[in-house]
Amino acid sequence: MNVRVQLLERWDRMAFSVTPETPVATLKRDALTAFGLGNAEPTDYVVKLRGWEVLGEQGSLAESGAREGSTYLVTLRRRRAVR
Repeated sequence: MNVRVQLLERWDRMAFSVTPETPVATLKRDALTAFGLGNAEPTDYVVKLRGWEVLGEQGSLAESGAREGSTYLVTLRRRRAVR
């Protein structure tokens, strides 16, 4: 199954080839690494699918409702002030 992950702060997205059994947390960690944020704390980021936060990140992509071509949004849990 192919899914996309968009990192809001970078305005960039990448495609990932994964199995439906892949945990959402694994996809998030792999995406942060692919975007060059391998040192970032994964708990500082939230994953959303269709506008809703994926609460059970230990669950699989299929359990979260992903389909072929779904786009996950990864963004900071707390917004940073613009200066």
